[in-house]
Amino acid sequence: MNLSLPVVLQRVHAPESLSPAALDTIKVLALVAMFTDHVNTLLLTQPELLMYALGRMAFPLFTLIWSMNVQRTPERLQKRANRLWMWAAFSQPVFSLTFAGHQPWWALNILFVFAGVTQLLALQYRYGMKGLAAGVLLLGIMVWPLQPASYGIAGLMLAGGLVMVTGGKTPGVQRTGIALSVLSLCCLNGVSHLLSLPAETLLFATLPTLFFPLVAISLSARFCPPDTSRFMPRHFFYIAYAGHLLILLVLMHVL
Repeated sequence: MNLSLPVVLQRVHAPESLSPAALDTIKVLALVAMFTDHVNTLLLTQPELLMYALGRMAFPLFTLIWSMNVQRTPERLQKRANRLWMWAAFSQPVFSLTFAGHQPWWALNILFVFAGVTQLLALQYRYGMKGLAAGVLLLGIMVWPLQPASYGIAGLMLAGGLVMVTGGKTPGVQRTGIALSVLSLCCLNGVSHLLSLPAETLLFATLPTLFFPLVAISLSARFCPPDTSRFMPRHFFYIAYAGHLLILLVLMHVL
């Protein structure tokens, strides 16, 4: 298993190097990490640091998969954005109920990150620089409600950076995307605690955010050769996201 950053970046630059089965495996690993993290937050009286660390890879992996798919058919960007807005709005009530007491009522779920950046790309594709400016303004408005539960500006930076890495047409754009992505990964989790709890923050937040996604990508590529087909239904993530929140909400009232 090769965990070197250049090898993983090569696979990200060339999505065809990851088979459909490998991409689905990455989604499954991200879903398991997300569910583990939410169980740790919502159901355990004393959260476990190892479960928290495992959960750090969920958002980077989901963002990678989204970025590798979103620009394949640019003429469909607005349709993709519309679908994401719909699922984000559909998931928001159960998200708010599930995280009541943990997050403010106005905190937006993670699907709004993908919807917002996809909308920016759709506006840029259709209207050029004017569309890009409108999309940046939209994301600026979204930063505050995304901050409590969905990573705020760091999450938007990661989405934008990975889009530049996977869809950048010049090496300069890709290098800028890599720098932006690494910076945002370092800022996603626990950066505010780095001075007060440096060892714990690095060991259970920062390093897992950087290292665990590399492990997941490398394992998926290794065990799913290029000729293996996908095994998950299309748009399964949207159903799984809303569904796992509903399951957790039921468990919180039963246990």
